[in-house]
Amino acid sequence: MVQRHHGKTGLGVALSKKINGEVISADSMQIYKELNIGTAKVQENEKDGIAHHLIDICSVRDKYSVAEFKKMCYDKIIDIKKRNKIPVIVGGTGLYISSVVNNMSFDEEMINQEYRDYLYALANLKSNQYVYELLKNIDEKSAKEIHPNNLKRVIRAIEIAKNSNRLKSEHIKEEKERIKNEQSEYDFLVFYIDFDRETLYERINKRVDIMIKEGLLDEAKEVYNMKLSSDCTCMQSIGYKEFFPYFEGKLSLEATIEKLKKDTRKYAKRQETWFKNKLDIIKIDGNLSNTQKVKYIISYLIKS
Repeated sequence: MVQRHHGKTGLGVALSKKINGEVISADSMQIYKELNIGTAKVQENEKDGIAHHLIDICSVRDKYSVAEFKKMCYDKIIDIKKRNKIPVIVGGTGLYISSVVNNMSFDEEMINQEYRDYLYALANLKSNQYVYELLKNIDEKSAKEIHPNNLKRVIRAIEIAKNSNRLKSEHIKEEKERIKNEQSEYDFLVFYIDFDRETLYERINKRVDIMIKEGLLDEAKEVYNMKLSSDCTCMQSIGYKEFFPYFEGKLSLEATIEKLKKDTRKYAKRQETWFKNKLDIIKIDGNLSNTQKVKYIISYLIKS
């Protein structure tokens, strides 16, 4: 069998074994029961006896928010600590991790489903760019930090401005001040596996090739056949939507796979920038073995 997880997932298991830990997944795609290959979801035999939480907790048709993740994650932290174990949060969804580490607050009352549906319909009718231009006119600062094709975040920024009479950029500034002034209940250490750009891109290309061999095409076709609404997370995330033009005869399979690799590389670059700018991270050399990485992390745990 191909060893897929020598990154975050493999390290999470190796660390948990050493420190009597349990893994909490902070991956916004691995929460979905139907998505396995495209999310590089950890398999049972790869868990090596370590309990994993917040994986396969809902369907792609369910609504699931960052606020829900934060609550569920804190509940799991309490449960794990009660059993005298150490919670190890593993994943690459920056906002999920930040919501817990920074104890972010969420204004759920700002959600207006009717207006949200209207914006998604507008994007379908005209384009993502059209809706992005609406955001630029309302909150140019936020627009600069959001990719035009990240429709979910674009619409959320518009919602905040419309429903709260505050710009999202102002909301973020207030949130940062609140975080600075509040003492978190837990002391978190955030470790970031750092690869040089060439190695990172090589790993991404190889991972996509492995996913194709494991059956990603069939899994993407199943998602395509579900005819999900455009506000479903998996319709916005990389790994599935890239195949839709191929299923519609608009793109060759070779071009589709190349586009998936390219989009994943771009996402990884944005993700890297986000983590380095938004969180107080401790870098780990990605070229170290898992044994060496675990020793490095434990040395920090002893110091703190």
